[in-house]
This record gives sequence, structure tokens and C-alpha cells, in this order.
Amino acid sequence: MTAELQPPDIETRIAILKKKAESLNIALEPWVIEFLADRIRNNVRRLEGALMRVASYKSLSDREITREVIENLLRDIFQEQARRAVTIEQIQRKVAEHFDVRLADMTSKRRPANIAFPRQVAMFLSRELTNSSLSDIGDAFGGKDHGTVIHACKLVKRRIEEDEQTRHVIRLLDSQLQR
Repeated sequence: MTAELQPPDIETRIAILKKKAESLNIALEPWVIEFLADRIRNNVRRLEGALMRVASYKSLSDREITREVIENLLRDIFQEQARRAVTIEQIQRKVAEHFDVRLADMTSKRRPANIAFPRQVAMFLSRELTNSSLSDIGDAFGGKDHGTVIHACKLVKRRIEEDEQTRHVIRLLDSQLQR
């Protein structure tokens, strides 16, 4: 059986933070909880960790909690959140441009090597850089099934391990997409 897990919505994230704060006897202003829930979307552990960091700062410091203080305390988490904001469409565009293939080739049924490998790279990067499910990635690539996406990811991973040029290309595309 396969179950797809989606990141919690804003109301759920707020409820998680309120419950965690209550269970740990942490008193924070409502705007702080809402701010954290709004900025940290994908990972409940990170959300709870951010709450703990802010609460620890508040208990150890006499300074007031402001947005700027939270931004500084959680800079690493917020940067990671921003890094994950890459879309499958952006990945497809960048990979098509790099390999000099048409964007339409990313979603086509055609399978010559000069199209298949760039498509597999784009699927791999979509898996690594987005929170999209295997099915969503497959759909974005012309209705491929999740098995095709898994195969593409394994193939690219193996080529990264074995081939310096592939490793370099993946690093380059990754860094360009995360700017």
C-alpha cells in the first residue's frame, strides 16, 4: 500500500505549534506562532525545533522577541525553506537549456538518448529539489508513472557515482537552480 504524505496546511502547523508550546509550558505571543507556521511549511520537526529555539532564546535573554530576532535565530531554517522553493517547471527549463533540447522534449514520449538522459536528470533534480511526490513528478513529465521516476533517479545517481562529468553537470544545475 502506498500513502502520499503532504506537508501540513497553515492551520495544522499553527495547531501543532500551539499544542507543543502548551505541552512544554512555553508562553509566546500568537503572532510568533503564526509567523513560524507561515515561514516553515514542509517539516514538522523543523517547525518544532524553531519553536524550541525561539523559546530558549526568550527564556535565556531579557530581550524582546521581534521579527528581526526570529529572522536571525532561524536564518538557517529560513534559507533552507527558500532553497526548496524550486519548481518542476523551473528545473525542466534549466535542464532543457543546459542540454540544448526543446522544453517540449521534457514531456514527450520520444526516447532517444539525447532527450532521455536530460529528462532523467530533470526528474532526478525534481525529486531532490522539490517536495513533489513521485506521481506528481511523473505527471509533470508527460504522464510518466512513479516507476519511471524511480528508475530515472537510480540511473542518474549511479552515473553521478561513476562519472565525473555527470557529477559536475548535476552540481552545476543544482547551484544554478538554487540561486
